[in-house]
Amino acid sequence: MPQTGSLIVRVFLSRAQIPISGATAVVASAKEDGRHEIIAVRITDESGIAGPFELAAPDLDESLSPDKPDPFFNYMLLVEHPDYELATFLNLQVFPGVQTVQDVPMIPRDAQGSGSGVTTVTPQPL
Repeated sequence: MPQTGSLIVRVFLSRAQIPISGATAVVASAKEDGRHEIIAVRITDESGIAGPFELAAPDLDESLSPDKPDPFFNYMLLVEHPDYELATFLNLQVFPGVQTVQDVPMIPRDAQGSGSGVTTVTPQPL
């Protein structure tokens, strides 16, 4: 039976941690050809929360020893809002039966234009 994990995205104004509503959170996975497949799209509520996203995760029994695959699947998360810089998270790990909460601190756009922040999530030490 396929297993799943879940992801909650918590979006807030950087440092002040003031929730940002109306941000678009997009979860995607990498395909073998290098392209990405969009899995789900959600809009943050008044608490700055999007989700939960129910996402595929590997079978835990198949990853319990060092010579087995990782016990998580990697996903990409994009969060955008017209008033803030684009936030991108690479290698976001989802474990079977576990709810992951990803904090997304947003940075206001400056008057000069837009930019983007790319965060590569460090793998969990196993």
